[in-house]
Amino acid sequence: MACVRVTGSADEIELFAHSFRKYPVLHRRRDGMFAGYFEMQAPKVVCLDLGTTGPSPVEDEIADIAIVDWAGNVVHEGKYRPSRRELWQAVSEVNGVAPDNQIDLPSFFDDQVKIREIIWEADEIIVYNAPRVMRFLEYNDAAPSSGTRVTDAMYEYCRWLGKASRGSNCLAHIELADAVVRIGYAWENSPHGTVANALACLAVQKWIEEQKDEEY
Repeated sequence: MACVRVTGSADEIELFAHSFRKYPVLHRRRDGMFAGYFEMQAPKVVCLDLGTTGPSPVEDEIADIAIVDWAGNVVHEGKYRPSRRELWQAVSEVNGVAPDNQIDLPSFFDDQVKIREIIWEADEIIVYNAPRVMRFLEYNDAAPSSGTRVTDAMYEYCRWLGKASRGSNCLAHIELADAVVRIGYAWENSPHGTVANALACLAVQKWIEEQKDEEY
């Protein structure tokens, strides 16, 4: 549980608390204003990265996935065997999944229920390049519920970059590697696995949040 503390008039504090469906505890200060607080559950935020055999959720498969929480703890990590052997060569060049050393890997669908539960329980999911990631999750019946907030760190970074450079193109595709260089994040040596990618994506989003805080 998190304690939310607010100052202002009694009406302002109560209005703010009621927007969260909470009732505040109020105390009058010496200056005549009020201080109040109420308890609320901290939102559950996770950051997710996928490794796939290609760009199409219809023709390609999920080869690995990593989910970390806001503190950077690994909630789930899985590496999977593509069911179509002709895809293995392509994915092995990126993720190291190949028939000669990964034949005993499980299918993505062996972990589908667990992954789906983690995603469904989250209040917010952070990903890099949300359209691509969401297409794969939807096709594999692991998409978040309609009430879950999906934050695209790539879009947020592009939007910040557009403001910083006074440009107008906020929808440009910028590789995660370029974003982490800009924010000064120390990434592990290449090739990067999904856990490293998820942590890098999380770092980009946290950096963006810091920039927003500085603006206000």
